[in-house]
Amino acid sequence: MIAVFIISVLLVAWTFAGYPGLAVALARGRSEPAADGSCRDAVTVVIAARNEAARIRHRIDNLLASDYPADRLRVLVVDDGSTDGTGRVVAGFGDERVRLLSLDEPVGKAAALNCAMARVDTPLTVFADSRQTFHALAIRRLVNAFTDPSVGLAAGRLELGDGETTGLYWRIETALRRAESVLGWAHGASGAIYAIRSSLFVPLPRDLLLDDVWTPLHVASTGYRLVFVDDAVASEPAVMGPRAEFRRKIRTLSGNWQLLARAPWLLLPWRNRLFPAWFSHKFLRLLAPWALASAFIASGFAVVSDGATWLQALFWLQSGAYAIAVTSLAAPAFARQVPLATAAGSFLLLNLAAMMSLPAWLGSRRPNRFWRG
Repeated sequence: MIAVFIISVLLVAWTFAGYPGLAVALARGRSEPAADGSCRDAVTVVIAARNEAARIRHRIDNLLASDYPADRLRVLVVDDGSTDGTGRVVAGFGDERVRLLSLDEPVGKAAALNCAMARVDTPLTVFADSRQTFHALAIRRLVNAFTDPSVGLAAGRLELGDGETTGLYWRIETALRRAESVLGWAHGASGAIYAIRSSLFVPLPRDLLLDDVWTPLHVASTGYRLVFVDDAVASEPAVMGPRAEFRRKIRTLSGNWQLLARAPWLLLPWRNRLFPAWFSHKFLRLLAPWALASAFIASGFAVVSDGATWLQALFWLQSGAYAIAVTSLAAPAFARQVPLATAAGSFLLLNLAAMMSLPAWLGSRRPNRFWRG
């Protein structure tokens, strides 16, 4: 039991502290080469939307107001079988830069993006969602990254509302992505804001959940670099509650299991050139909740069997931490008065979602039910 406890704790420590700490430390004092701003290639912003009539007009207005040459900016909206008039809103926009692709019935985000990319004829493509808004310079700064011919994908920064369950976690995640980019370890993007060289797009499996992981990894496999553009920002001001955040996390983490099934080469270090970073950042997060459970059970065994005193003490310490985390989720107002209680709740929520992600994926016969355009 002692060996189980130690191995489990080491895995968790590396996943959430060791690897992020190492990446940030190695990246300290380094930065991406400054782009000279000379790239002004034509770009198409692609949005796959389903039943987004209430906000698609505002989203397109936001994109067209970008600080980028108007004659080199296009917006292509794929209406994925909407029933609320989303297509009519887009069709009535009255701007030649805005194009509509209407699908008769819902096919899911991945298939909708495939349909869109078959019609993109610009050198660069920006992928966006309908929920967020871009800062005025976001597209310009994404495009600037392609001044470097070795760059195949540029990922922007998603700025979330500082909710109870997302604030600290997302700040840590953003710092890690920034460090990975500087070190040449970047292997993912936020689906809300990233750009690629259109010629590098690989058709997505029809039921794919994580286009924003599949596409970056395939771009990286061709030898191109992935970069994180910190000042290319998309904002999502709405704050998610714990329940909505939990569902979102299950969807994302389920997608990682699906990705492994579709691309098992990711587990082969000689084929996945970003294996150390991907394994530490993505795969170990799927194993971490099981390691946490093993550590708790191992220390609990010491209590019932009158084992090592230090292990018994750690069982009660874990029990107290979990109690604080549960309380923070059940009573956020109270938790704000307890230092680190909200962070503990976020950590618990993340790992419960990771634990449930495998059975959720295995039990889902309709993966696209997770998708929201």
